Amino acid sequence: MLIAFAKGLKLIKTMRIRMKHFFWGIRIFVVSAVGLAGCAKTGSNYTVSPVTYVSLMNVAPYSPAADVYLNGQLATSSGGIAAGSYSLKYGALQPGSYSIIFKKTGTADTLTAIPGTNRLDTLNFYTLIMYNDTTTSHGARSMLIHDDFTSISTTNANYRFFNLSPDAPNVNFYLNGGTSATYTNRTTGDNALNPSLNAFQSTAPSTYSFLVKSAAGDSVSTLPNQSLMGGNVYTIFLTGVKGSYKLNLLPASY
Repeated sequence: MLIAFAKGLKLIKTMRIRMKHFFWGIRIFVVSAVGLAGCAKTGSNYTVSPVTYVSLMNVAPYSPAADVYLNGQLATSSGGIAAGSYSLKYGALQPGSYSIIFKKTGTADTLTAIPGTNRLDTLNFYTLIMYNDTTTSHGARSMLIHDDFTSISTTNANYRFFNLSPDAPNVNFYLNGGTSATYTNRTTGDNALNPSLNAFQSTAPSTYSFLVKSAAGDSVSTLPNQSLMGGNVYTIFLTGVKGSYKLNLLPASY
């Protein structure tokens, strides 16, 4: 199993991504709260602490800025994470079991929580997402998904699509506006309960235009002229509210 994880890690290291910071300009986890991985020197040998990798997305437009708590301790910087913010790279954490709660920034008010304890294993990659549901009240919801890179293509581009918009409950996704959708009937946050929707599929390296249509065939959002490179991994996701939808392209990096 560790060999497979190491293979995935090696594949990520080959990606030609040069992003060096988080989108919102804050650290993702507080060192004193959960302990970032590090190295301890013993004599002439170095002992490397085990690590797991986590990225964070707040795509809940109807909710206030959020603080993230891991095992009851604040894990994000003061000021919280505003809707529309997401990390451009994975952050390193100490592997272990975590309770995960999103609270309204600066308060004890819980917005959403992931039930139970969640195991984050060594040399694995995860994405933590807060989003709004499609109910009238647009309640906050959250999910922790496993990003499995062990079977990605090293020659083709690898991508997946998420519908994370609370106002677009049923959409189809197209590459280059083709007549056949590569993802169909995607509902808001459907990947939270269906792990197969978190898997990646491959396509030839090229420049693509992305198109999302409603189930009725109406255009919802487009993102033209995006370069997908061989061996790289991408998450394409729909955000925003009715009248202001947005397609986003997020390359994997750490």
